[in-house]
Amino acid sequence: MIKSKKIAALLLLGLVVTNCQKDDVQTEVIATTPVTQSSSLTAKTVAGTVASHDPSTIVKSGVNYYVFTTGDNIPMTYSTNLINWSWGTSVFSSTPSWITSYVSGFTKTYWAPDVAWFNNRWNMYYSCSTFGSASSAIGLVTAPSISQSAGTTWTDRGVVASSSTSSDVNAIDPSILVDGSNVYMAYGSFHAGIGVIQINASTGKTIGSKTIVAGGSSASWEAPCLIKEGSYYYMFANRGACCQGVNSTYYIVVGRSTSPFGPFVDKSGVALTAGGGTTVLKTTGNYIGPGHISRIVGTQKGSVHYYDGADSGNPKLEIVNFTWSSGWPTIAY
Repeated sequence: MIKSKKIAALLLLGLVVTNCQKDDVQTEVIATTPVTQSSSLTAKTVAGTVASHDPSTIVKSGVNYYVFTTGDNIPMTYSTNLINWSWGTSVFSSTPSWITSYVSGFTKTYWAPDVAWFNNRWNMYYSCSTFGSASSAIGLVTAPSISQSAGTTWTDRGVVASSSTSSDVNAIDPSILVDGSNVYMAYGSFHAGIGVIQINASTGKTIGSKTIVAGGSSASWEAPCLIKEGSYYYMFANRGACCQGVNSTYYIVVGRSTSPFGPFVDKSGVALTAGGGTTVLKTTGNYIGPGHISRIVGTQKGSVHYYDGADSGNPKLEIVNFTWSSGWPTIAY
C-alpha cells in the first residue's frame, strides 16, 4: 500500500501562494503552560480554519513560529503565539529539475516536509512522489533564516534519498533529529517499513546505510518522528489509515531505544519491527485520526494534524503536550 494521506493536499491547493522569504534566525525555548480543553475535546489551542496536513516540526525564526505542510510548492503558515496562524509564502516557485528523473510525472505537490537547524542554516527535507507509486525521493533545501518579510529564497540541494520498488523503504516522510553534533533522518511509509540513516551535518546528505527500525511487509507504518529525551531515543509513528476525513483510523504509537538505530521496543518489550508500539494518541471526540507528530526543539510542546469532526473531517493543526513518567511519554491536547 502506498501512502494515501496526500489526497488531503488537494484541500490546500487553492489556498497557497508561491514565493519564499526569510529573516534572522533565533532558536528559542517557549513556555510549557498546560493547554486547557473541554471534556468533549471541542476547545482548540489553534484558532481559525487554516488547513494543515503532514505538518513539519514547528520552528521559530525571528518573531514567528513556522510550520510547513503537504501541498503545492510546500505551503507555509506562521504565528507569533502558536494559536493564531496565517498563510505565508510557499517554499518553491518552480519545480527543481532533478525531481522528474526520480519521480516521473511529478508536478508541484510536495509531501510531508520537515525542517531543522544545523550547520548554521535551516535544512528542510521534503518528499516527492505520486499516488500509488513506489518511485519516491526526498530532497533538501536550505536557507540562512526564515521570514515572511525578508525576501530570501531557499537554495535547493538536490536528492537526499530515493526509492524505486516496494521492497525498499519508501523515500517520503522525513523526520530530522539533531543530537549534538550528530544528525539522523527517519523516513518511510508502508513498504519495507521505517528506516533511520545518519546525515552528514556539513552537507545535509546521507552517510552510511539505513537501518529498518519499524514495520515492514507493507504494514501500515508511516509518518515517523524520531526524538531524544534523556538517555533514550523515541520512535513515534502512525498506524491505521489517513485521509478519509471523519472515517480516518490513524493513531500514533511509540517505542524507545538507547540507539537512534534501534532496536525500538514498546512498553511491553515488543519490537516495532514485530508489530509492537505503545499507543500514545488516537481518535478522541472531534480530534479524529491524529497523525504526523513532532516536538518543538527545546520544549515539551509539539504538533499533530487531525481530521476535525466538527468541520466535515477537514485536516487541522493542533498543539500537543509531552509529559514523561518512568521513561515513557504521554501525549495530550
